[in-house]
This record gives sequence, C-alpha cells and structure tokens, in this order.
Amino acid sequence: MRRLCLVFLLLSGCSSGEPPSASWEMAAQGFYAAAISDDGEMAVVGSMNHGASMWRLADHERLFNWAHESGEFAELVAADFSPDGTTAVTTDPRTLVMWNTASGAAMNFWATPGVVLDVAVMNDNRHVLMGLDNHSALLFDAVSGDYKRTLLHEGEVASVAVDEAGDTALTGSDDYTAMLWQLSDGTVLNTYQHDNPVRCVALSPSGRYAFTAAQGDLVAIWDNESGSQLHELHHGINHGVVSARFSPDDRLLAVGYANRRIALYDVVSGRPMQTWDPGTRHAMRASGAAIIELAFTDGAALWALAGDGRLLRLRRS
Repeated sequence: MRRLCLVFLLLSGCSSGEPPSASWEMAAQGFYAAAISDDGEMAVVGSMNHGASMWRLADHERLFNWAHESGEFAELVAADFSPDGTTAVTTDPRTLVMWNTASGAAMNFWATPGVVLDVAVMNDNRHVLMGLDNHSALLFDAVSGDYKRTLLHEGEVASVAVDEAGDTALTGSDDYTAMLWQLSDGTVLNTYQHDNPVRCVALSPSGRYAFTAAQGDLVAIWDNESGSQLHELHHGINHGVVSARFSPDDRLLAVGYANRRIALYDVVSGRPMQTWDPGTRHAMRASGAAIIELAFTDGAALWALAGDGRLLRLRRS
C-alpha cells in the first residue's frame, strides 16, 4: 500500500514532536504518491513537476525518470516495491507499469479494468493486488496479464496491503469495512467493522497484525489470529491518518498524519513511544506536508516522505 491513504483523523492531545534529524528536497512542488522499499534503500515518487522517478535514499540520488507514455509525465496515484526490492510498480488511474529497479527498464505495461486507488506487489515479483473504484481488489499477474482473483466489497477499495509471504491480504473500503483475505482461495478470514469509510490499512510483515483507519472514526491495531481489536489508538479530536508501516519484526508501527505529524507505537501495548513534527517547508504555505510514506531503516531511524516534496530522516530514541 503505497498511495495517499486519505483519512481525516488523528493524534489527540499531542504536543509538539521532535524535528527530523535531516531533510532533503526531492520535488520542487510536492508529491502525488510515493513508495519506499522494505529495506529503506529506494523510493519511487510521483512529483508534480518531474513525473515519476526512482531514488537511492542513502545519498538522495535520482536514479531513473519513468514515464507511462513517451514525452508525458506520469501522474502517479500509487506505487509499490516487491519485498526484495528488485521490482517496482507504478500506476496512474488507468495504467499499471512494472519496472526493473536495477536497470530502470519497464518490463510490462497494462491497462487496468477500473480506476486504481492503491497497489501492493507480491513477493514473487509478478503478482500485484490493486484496489479499484469498481468495488473490488484484483489480484493481477503483471507478467502474463491474467486476472487471478477478485476480492469483492460493496464500495471503492481505497487501500490494500499484503503480508511478506504473500499469503494474506488486507483491504479497506468505502463500505465501512476492512477485510482480511486468504489469497490462495479468496476466503474472508476476518472482517473489521467501522462506522465510516476505511481509507488506510497496513499488515505487519508476518501477517499477525493489521492496522486500519477510517474517516472520522476508528484507528486501530487488530490481532489477525483471533480477529479481535488489540488497541484503539486515538480518542477525541483527530487530524487525519495518511500512511502506516509496521517494522520488519512486527513490534513497532509508524503512522503518518495529514497535519505533518509522525507517531511511533508499540504494537503489543498500543503505547505511543515517540512523535515527530517536521514543520513546514515554506513558512507561508503550511498545507501540503502530509506524511504520505514511511519506512524503517536498518539503524535506529525512520524515513518519511512529506507531500510537500521532502525526504525526512527521523532518529528513534
């Protein structure tokens, strides 16, 4: 799940967070969508002035510029990396492109059967789960072009996530539900009910835990084995969940917000451990700095991409 999880919710009773340890400009006028690889080494961004591009984060070097049509900037709505980082997928509303991240070459172009809202790449570097506006999530073979499985909702599927093994998927829909699926046969394992559209979901790498956030409603961590809610993360006034990422060991959850905040939670206890506030890039333009993507690094740090075009490095205490 690597697109703007648009939800109006968030961090209640939050004082000013810590500033980032470093930041770099990656786009002059901001991002449409972004993804960071699981190892925290690469990012794909869709910027307002340069279209799609892939970056190496260690030295914030742009490696490739990617276009869905020759001579045209790609206006990305979603992007994702395969778990091993060798493949990336970018989508505009009606086109999906698979890329080789070593060479930067496009491997396959496909028209999509509906407007793409979100995308997740499987661990076999060929299957892609698309969240669509036609009330479905579609498991698609981006090598052969075959449709493998359709997961149905009663509303748009705005957010999708897949575990590292590729066994289970989580979908969030405007029908007020998040659903956990067994991908081998399309069985619904759990349904997580909300009172508003579910716009942001995440799965822990092992598939044990789920995160869901609904517009103006519940923001929670769930135990997928029991189907029970572990923690409701917010109470009172909220400001918008935009992105979420579990740590590789399932122990931590990073959440990004529309009000520029980032929060780190302990998954088992639900306790907030640390918060950051990267401020604004332009003092006279405070909007547009929503945290649209997060990733853990090998060290004690996080990467974050802000909608105003910045790459942020966040030191964990």
